[in-house]
Amino acid sequence: MSLLKRPTRHMYALWVVILATAGFTIWLALQQPWLGVNFGLADSGKGVVIVTVAEGRADIPEGVIAQSILGRDGRRIALQPMDIIEEPDFYDTYEEMEVFFSRQAQLDAILRSGEVRIQWVAADGKAGEAMLIPGKRPLRSLPPVFWFQIVAGFASLLIAGWVYLLRPQVWGARMFALTGLAFPFATSSAAIYSTRELALSEGLFRLLSALNHFGSTAFGMALVALFICYPRPLVRPLYLLCIPALFGIWYLAEIFRWAPDSDWGFRIPLMTELLLAISFAFIQWRKSYRQPLERAALRWFIFTTLLGCSLFIMVVVAQSALGLPPQLSQGYAFGFFLIMYAGIALGLRRYRLFDMDEWAYRILLCIAGATAVISLDALLILAGIEQALSLGGSLLIAGWLYFPFRQWLWQRIVNSNVVRLEILLPQLSELAFVAGVDERETHWDTVLRRMFDPLEIRREESAYPVATVRDDGLALWIPASGGLQSRTLRFAAGGRRLFSTRDASFAATLCHLVEQVMTGREGYERGVQQERQRLARDLHDNIGARLLRLIHHLRGSPDADIARDAMKDLRSAIAAIDAPPAPLQEALADWRAEIDARCAAAGVVLEWQQGKLPSLNLQPRIKAALGSVLREAVTNALKHASPAQVVVRVLADGEELELAVVNDGRRGDPAQWQEGYGLRSIRGRLHDLSGTLTITALDDVVSLQMSVPLKGINP
Repeated sequence: MSLLKRPTRHMYALWVVILATAGFTIWLALQQPWLGVNFGLADSGKGVVIVTVAEGRADIPEGVIAQSILGRDGRRIALQPMDIIEEPDFYDTYEEMEVFFSRQAQLDAILRSGEVRIQWVAADGKAGEAMLIPGKRPLRSLPPVFWFQIVAGFASLLIAGWVYLLRPQVWGARMFALTGLAFPFATSSAAIYSTRELALSEGLFRLLSALNHFGSTAFGMALVALFICYPRPLVRPLYLLCIPALFGIWYLAEIFRWAPDSDWGFRIPLMTELLLAISFAFIQWRKSYRQPLERAALRWFIFTTLLGCSLFIMVVVAQSALGLPPQLSQGYAFGFFLIMYAGIALGLRRYRLFDMDEWAYRILLCIAGATAVISLDALLILAGIEQALSLGGSLLIAGWLYFPFRQWLWQRIVNSNVVRLEILLPQLSELAFVAGVDERETHWDTVLRRMFDPLEIRREESAYPVATVRDDGLALWIPASGGLQSRTLRFAAGGRRLFSTRDASFAATLCHLVEQVMTGREGYERGVQQERQRLARDLHDNIGARLLRLIHHLRGSPDADIARDAMKDLRSAIAAIDAPPAPLQEALADWRAEIDARCAAAGVVLEWQQGKLPSLNLQPRIKAALGSVLREAVTNALKHASPAQVVVRVLADGEELELAVVNDGRRGDPAQWQEGYGLRSIRGRLHDLSGTLTITALDDVVSLQMSVPLKGINP
């Protein structure tokens, strides 16, 4: 919270300044004389029509033509369409503008004379006259376009100030703040004179017009400087003074009428500023080549900024320069600039413009909450509710409506791409049960892909001890954990957003959980190994000792060989429990020697056929199982078939290891064979290895074919 204190205090101070300035603008608009008559342009464009009359002000029919206005002293002025034009910049020459201001001065003098008479004529030729006493303009008489301009101007200042207060050391943020500071000069001044009832005093009108031109020119200068500074400075900051040196003189030339006409005094400078901004934006675009982060931010920034500015220039300034009547009220045309400021606010989420992060939205939401409470309080007071009750009511309404909305908005802005931890926990737990190293690495990639949806996952050597955001949010470093290799994720959410510190924190949590899961797996494996060693000691010390006594006791008898075979099997079982992995070739050599000895003892010829085999190691358990399967298959052939020859084939086709034992002894119909313990044992051991047993009886041989997946026997 200490990080937020200073920017938050400044934002509240800015908010107070905005409210005070907006209040002064409203107060100034309400100080002008008010007749209660809404004037408009006649359909023919050659007269002034009375659109509406406030209730109780005068008995004037709506829709009649207002011909003239008279003061208490008898001064009379014929009303012309130019008197109600909302923007004097529509005139091309300064002479026309001087006539306009002169007529405004005369009309204002009549309005302030204390008594005004309006002469009118209806469409049927009927004429009339009505007397009105100018009064103080009520708040309800201010039209929607007035409020729109006030909101547009100061909302832009609020957003620009927000950006600046969070990154005051960044030149791009400074220039962006200047655009927001200049914009209210244009909107507030225009809000007063463009929504006047009929006239303003000449001095006030000239001052407001000058402020409007100043705000527009200063906005354009700041926009040019902005694209010079952002995303990377093109010149030293000192050279930015060349911009006000040029356009400041141009502005003075317009104010003091040194320019030939309005085109050269005001419109051409604005269009020049826009063209310069576009040019520097193009230069920035060229310089951002091979910089995807800068280019992504710049693309959004250029789109929103130039779209808003260009629409205003085309709709208002360019049409005036061409002598065309405006197709949209200038007051509403100011809304085009909101595209720029709203676009910047939205761009902060995706592109981290000006390197701002999620806490910037926290500040703005705090300000919005305070604004909501105060606005609701004011509305309740205007509705006639006592002040003591209005504050409590506004707090209740804000609590019921605003705070749930704020939480929803926060989830949309910040948490929209977050996968909840409880959804990932089952997948993390599965890591403990994945057998192979490669399989565990692949499973970890799957978890990370589900969490962050990166376009690329690259395994790399360890570079950082903790999860770290790299390349300005383009990449996220995942450290090695739980025996899994470190890796880099690039382009979060399919390239739609950047990685944030929140992602790094979540990744660190995942790595910690993986470490715990794998530690649990290692503990389990150690426990299993210790239990196997205990079992091996018990077998060796107890069963082995008894078998050895039995061998000595049966020495010289036929049963002694059976006891020796049992001792061999016991030693194989003990070795399988505690022995290291053995190469397949070595295991095959041991099995061949054993089977050859057994066949020789039985007077049977052994033919050993072995193809090219892969280089792999067998876990002791796997080696013991395969040895038992092969031993039992040979035993069945020697015991039940009395063969003259036994053929053992060992082949590998890339995916399976195939063992076949073929004999030429006695045989019957395989359908009538009774499967004894030996065959059931073979099937059971193969099933444990995901293998299969196939028995084939041909004319002269019987074949037992055993297949085991290589993937299942390679550790």
